[in-house]
Amino acid sequence: MNKSPGTELRLERHYDAPPEEVFAAWTDPALVRRWLFTSAYGEGQSVALAARAGGNWSITDRRDGADHTVQGEILEFDPPRRLSMSFAMPQSSPDSDVLAMKVEAGGEGGCLMRFVQSGPGIARELARTPAGQDSGSAAAWRIMFDNLAGVLASRVGHGRVADEETAVRFERLLPGPIERVWHWIADSDKRAQWLAPGELPAAPGQSFDLVFDNAGLSPHRAPIPERFRKYEGVFRSRHQVLRLDPPRLLAMTWGGGKEPPSEVVFELAPEGDKTRLTITHTRLKDRATRLDVSGGWHAHLAVLAERLAGRTPPAFLAMVATIEDDYARRASPHA
Repeated sequence: MNKSPGTELRLERHYDAPPEEVFAAWTDPALVRRWLFTSAYGEGQSVALAARAGGNWSITDRRDGADHTVQGEILEFDPPRRLSMSFAMPQSSPDSDVLAMKVEAGGEGGCLMRFVQSGPGIARELARTPAGQDSGSAAAWRIMFDNLAGVLASRVGHGRVADEETAVRFERLLPGPIERVWHWIADSDKRAQWLAPGELPAAPGQSFDLVFDNAGLSPHRAPIPERFRKYEGVFRSRHQVLRLDPPRLLAMTWGGGKEPPSEVVFELAPEGDKTRLTITHTRLKDRATRLDVSGGWHAHLAVLAERLAGRTPPAFLAMVATIEDDYARRASPHA
């Protein structure tokens, strides 16, 4: 949501994370470098941040052989609710604005982040921006807040390796009765909003197509790392239903081509007024394949959670990049 009356830029964003996690993402250098003032095309980042009132902070993102630096001083430090800091880009402007962030608990473990940018720089920019349009800074912050969503999603609900390292398993406790969650898995139009459309056959043994449009899972747009550009287009894959027991079980083949297909199993179980969804992806041939499917399922499940909550998910491929990087770090022997 954009609220920018007059001379201040005001944005709001709901995150499916507690206030402590959001505050840490603004103040922990290891997390900051993954989303704040850094680019998907950056050649390297350096972050210095003294997490206290009066502490200095700076972020340098190297792009096309040149360093781009933002810097300032922390003015208010009240974890996990309030943070404000001065903000300057000395290589492009003598102005210094103020960034203020407030986090409020939003129920179900989530929170609402309210953001304000004020000062002479943003005031001039907003004055030049036609009514009804986003300013350049608003658009840039929306992209960064999408990247922040990816960072927060990557920190919870990791897939667990199972079946002697040939499978990965995910669990999510989702809002609503089992019939509602099943609808989002079995119905083509609902599934299109978080995974891919395709009419599910009525009986095991029958085949069907899923049509993936990953970039279309969200109206938001963000820069995509080069290695993920191959997933931007629309592509079709063939699957066979192996087991079907609505609204509790769906098992299907996945992939294939020149190699035997893997298998994906969706299991649903009621848990109070919610539903526990377990997804198990089996018959994965090696570690690289496990990492690849883990990042994808983790991101798709983040989109599903946003859809079930009635919210718009962040830009999908940028989120996948953030989540896959997190899985790679966790799998590294030096992590």
